[in-house]
Amino acid sequence: MLLHTVRFLCSVVAAFARLVRELRKASDVMASACSLSPVAVLTAPAMAAAPSPIGLIASTPLPKRKKMLAHQVAIPEDLQLVAPPPPPPPVPALPLADAVVSDCISGSGSGSGIGMVVEQQQARSLAKKAAWAARRRPSTLVIPVADDAGEVAAGWAAAAAPVKEADVEVVGDGFWLASRAGPRHAMEDAYAVLTDKNHADSQLAFYGVFDGHGGRAAVDFVSERLSKNVVSAVLAAAGTQTSEDDGVSAAIRAAYLATDSELLTQHQTDAQGSSGGACAATALVKGGDLYVAHLGDCRAVLSRGGVATALTADHTCAREEERERIEQEGGYVSRSGSGVWRVQGSLAVSRAFGDGALKRWVVAEPAVTRLPLAAGCDFLVIASDGLWDKVSNQEAVDAVSRSRAASSCRDLVDMARRRGSRDDVTVMVVDLQRFLRFDQ
Repeated sequence: MLLHTVRFLCSVVAAFARLVRELRKASDVMASACSLSPVAVLTAPAMAAAPSPIGLIASTPLPKRKKMLAHQVAIPEDLQLVAPPPPPPPVPALPLADAVVSDCISGSGSGSGIGMVVEQQQARSLAKKAAWAARRRPSTLVIPVADDAGEVAAGWAAAAAPVKEADVEVVGDGFWLASRAGPRHAMEDAYAVLTDKNHADSQLAFYGVFDGHGGRAAVDFVSERLSKNVVSAVLAAAGTQTSEDDGVSAAIRAAYLATDSELLTQHQTDAQGSSGGACAATALVKGGDLYVAHLGDCRAVLSRGGVATALTADHTCAREEERERIEQEGGYVSRSGSGVWRVQGSLAVSRAFGDGALKRWVVAEPAVTRLPLAAGCDFLVIASDGLWDKVSNQEAVDAVSRSRAASSCRDLVDMARRRGSRDDVTVMVVDLQRFLRFDQ
C-alpha cells in the first residue's frame, strides 16, 4: 500500500514539474510578443469599477475578423500602456461537486448556476434509479381472504358450527369421526349419519362421507338429501320386491340418481348459478347385511380379522372401463402435466353428483356392493381421498386396530397431513360388531 502511495506522489510531482515548464515557456512567448506589439489596457476612471481589466491584444493569433477589429480600435491618449499581467497559476481540476462548494465559499455569482445544474442532474439520476427499481420490482400479489365463518357443511351439526378451522372430532352412536380442512380453500367435506329402529328385531343405519369440488353448494345439498332419500327408498321398496337384495340395491341406486336430479334442478333455479359437484361413499346396514355404494374417489375399507378389504373402486379416468364408457359417449380423457387423467381435460373423477356441464360423461350411477355381516367383520373405514392419497388401506386398518377408539380417526388425519396431504381429510370409523351383537 505504501509503495502505491509513493508512486502516486511521484507521478503527481512529475506532472506538476511538466506543467511549470510549460507555463514558463508560455510566459516567455508572451513577453516576446509584448516587446513587438504592446497591449493596451483600459484604465479610464469610468472603468475603474469593473471587476477585472479588459485587454485588447493586437498581434496575437486571433481569427481574422477579430484581428481586423483590434487594428481599428483607437487608443485614447489618457490610457496607460502596461505590460500584461503574468498568467494566473493553473487551478487543479476539481470534481463537479467540489467546484460548486468552492464557488459557494468564494462568493462567485456563477456558483448558484452550477449548483442548480448539479441539483437537476441529481434529480434526474434519482428519477432514473426509481424508474429502474420499479421495473425490476415484481408486481404486488393481492391474496383475497375468504370469509369462511359459518361455512359448515350440512351434517356437521352443532359440533362443527363454532370451529372456524373446520377441525372436527365426533363420537357418535356406533361411529367415530375426525375431519380437518386443507390449507388451499374452504372446507368442502361433509358427513351424514341416520339411524332408525325399524322393528324390534332389526336396525336400519346410514353412514356417509362426502367430498365436494367446485364450491360448497353441491356437497351441502347432497349431505343433507342423500341419507333421507336412501332410507325412504329402502323402506318403500321393502315389501315390493321378491328378492330383498335386489330391492335394496335398486332402491339405493334410485336414491342416488334422484338426489343428482334434484341437485341439477337446484343449480338451474339458483339465481347465483351454482355449480360444482360431490363424491360420496355410503354404507347402509339393514337386516344383517351391509350395502356399500359410492361415486368418485371416496372409499370404504372393511377390516375383517385385521385384514383390509376395499369395498369400493375409485371412479377415476385411470380405469380402463371408465375411459371406454366416456369415449363411447363422445367425450375424451386427457392426461395433465401432473399425470392425472381428466374428463374433457377438466375433472379427475368420472362419476359424481352434480357437474351439470359434464353430466353426459360424469354420471351419478353408483356402484353398489352387498356383504353379509358375519363374525370377523370388525369395522368399516369410510374416508375422502385426502386420506387415501397418502395412506394405504392396510395402514388405515392397522391404525384403527391399535386403539379401537375415537383417537384413531385423528391419528389417521395427522398421518395424512405429515405425509403432505393438502386436501380436506375426513375419516369415519363405523363399529360393525354392534350390529352383530344386536342380531344375536
